[in-house]
Amino acid sequence: MSTNPFLKQAHARVGQQARKWSLDRLLDIGGMAAVYEATHRNGNRVAIKVLHRQYAAIEKAKERFLREGYVANKVQHDGAVTVLDDDDLDDGTPFIVMELLEGSSLEGRLRAAGTLDPAEILYVADRVLDVLASAHTRGIIHRDIKPPNIYLTDDGQVKVLDFGLARVLEKDQNHSMTATGTVIGTASYMSPEQARGKRDLIDHRTDIFAVGAVIFRSLTGRNLHLAKNPMDRLLAAMSESPPSLGELRSDLPASLVQLVDKALSFQKTDRWPDASVMQKRLREIYAEMEGQPIPSSHHAPDAAGWTLPPTTPAGADHSAIDDIHVSVVFSELESRGDSIVVEFEDLDSGSRTRKELRRKVEATDEEPLSEVTVVDLPED
Repeated sequence: MSTNPFLKQAHARVGQQARKWSLDRLLDIGGMAAVYEATHRNGNRVAIKVLHRQYAAIEKAKERFLREGYVANKVQHDGAVTVLDDDDLDDGTPFIVMELLEGSSLEGRLRAAGTLDPAEILYVADRVLDVLASAHTRGIIHRDIKPPNIYLTDDGQVKVLDFGLARVLEKDQNHSMTATGTVIGTASYMSPEQARGKRDLIDHRTDIFAVGAVIFRSLTGRNLHLAKNPMDRLLAAMSESPPSLGELRSDLPASLVQLVDKALSFQKTDRWPDASVMQKRLREIYAEMEGQPIPSSHHAPDAAGWTLPPTTPAGADHSAIDDIHVSVVFSELESRGDSIVVEFEDLDSGSRTRKELRRKVEATDEEPLSEVTVVDLPED
C-alpha cells in the first residue's frame, strides 16, 4: 500500500488549535482531507475535518470541501453525519466541524474481517439506501458511496459520510457530451457514466450502482474490476460490465445475486429504478434468509453478526489506493463516430496518458453508453 503523502502534515497538526477547538487526535486521512477528534473550549467533543494545505489555494477544491456541510445537512436524515460549523485555520486552510462518531468505517471492518456475513451487509446497505432515498428525494446525488464513507457506530447505527462530491441536480443540468473536467472519486465504485465523465447522465441510479459495488466487495473481498492500478480500474469502469456476484459466490441465494447484479447493470436503465425500490426488495431477501424482518436502526445490535472490529489505528493510510484525481478530456474523433479519445492528466504527478475507447455497439437513446474496447494511443 502506498503511503499517503499528506500523513506527515496531518500528524503535525495534532495538538494545534483550530479556532475554539483543540485538535486532539488524528482519526483518519484521505486524499483530500484529514479528520481529527477535537475538543471545544467548553469541553464538547467533535470531529474536525481539515482540507490538506496543498488544496487550500485551489478554489474548486475549497468549494467542494465546504459544500459537504451545506449539502449533508439538506439530506434531513439521521443517517447523514451532521455538520455543525465551518471556519478557517490561521493559515487560511478551511475546516468543517462534525458530530463525533465512535466506531469504525465499513472499510476498517472489511480490512479486519475480509468479508461480511450476508445478513450484516444487507443491514448496512438497507440503512445506506434509506439515507439515499431521502437525499434523492431532495435532488441530491452523493456520487462517492464507498466503504470508507460508511461508518458503523458502536451502538449499531450506520452513518453516510462525505457529501463533498454530491451533486445538486437542479443547479447543474447543462453539460455537453464532450467536456474537459476533473474526475475525483473511487474507481472501484464508479458507474460507467460517472467514470466517463458523462455528467448529464449522472442521476440517483449512479448511487445505486455504488451500493451494489459495496455489497459485492463486502461479500467477495475483492473489487468489481481486477486491475493493477487505479487508472486501469477507472478504464475498466468505463468499458466493462462487472462480473456477476454469482460467479464468485455460488453459495449465495439467487435472489441476493439478482439484487446485486441488477444494481451493477452497465446501463443505468437496467438498474433498480430508485433507492426505495431496491430497499424494499433487499428487505424481502433479508426476511427470506433470516426468517425475520430486518432490524430497525433502533435495534441495530440485533443484526446478524454485528460485532465491530477494533477501530483502525489513528493515522492509518486508508486513502485507499483507488482514489482518482485526474483531469480527463473526452473528444469525439473527427474521422469516426464510434470512438472517443480520453486523455488522463494526473494532477499530482503531471503525467499524461491517452486512450481510445472504441464502441463495441452503437449507443442509442435508451442505452446511451455502450461497452467499449480500450486502445492505447501514443503521446503527442
